[in-house]
Amino acid sequence: MGDFIDFFLKNPFLIIVLIGILTSMLGKKKQPQDPNTPPKKKWQEVMQELQGEMQQGNQQQTPAPAPVRKVEQQAARAAEVIDETTNEANKRIAELRRLQQKYDQERLYQKAKADQLTSTIADNNSPVYRKGPSFGKKQLIDGIIMSEVLGPPRAKRSLQRSRR
Repeated sequence: MGDFIDFFLKNPFLIIVLIGILTSMLGKKKQPQDPNTPPKKKWQEVMQELQGEMQQGNQQQTPAPAPVRKVEQQAARAAEVIDETTNEANKRIAELRRLQQKYDQERLYQKAKADQLTSTIADNNSPVYRKGPSFGKKQLIDGIIMSEVLGPPRAKRSLQRSRR
């Protein structure tokens, strides 16, 4: 018996586990149910209740009689709907054409305005606009070759600059 007590005293972890087990067992007292909450039911019971309600609902409902319409009334209504949609489509097309014409006029006006500004700026006597030098592909290649020819030899240039 003394060995048993010494074993537990040497292992505090086991003491903590035993205390936890004892408190959980003693702490499980039956709590009274709150009268506001409904009692818990198993899912099978709930499903049976729902099926019973659905069967009662199906028995109480009677199918509604099918509406009686004459074929002529349906054809007249269909013709009215087609006429309405055609009129709406024609109105929309006319509106889009009017907007397209307005857009084309505005575009032509803006182009004419831009052309006028370009001709004003391109004036050779204008102090604001001067036509700068223009280089072609051949002139650029010739310039690179001349810089190599007229510049210092490649061997005298530093390697650091050439690596960049």
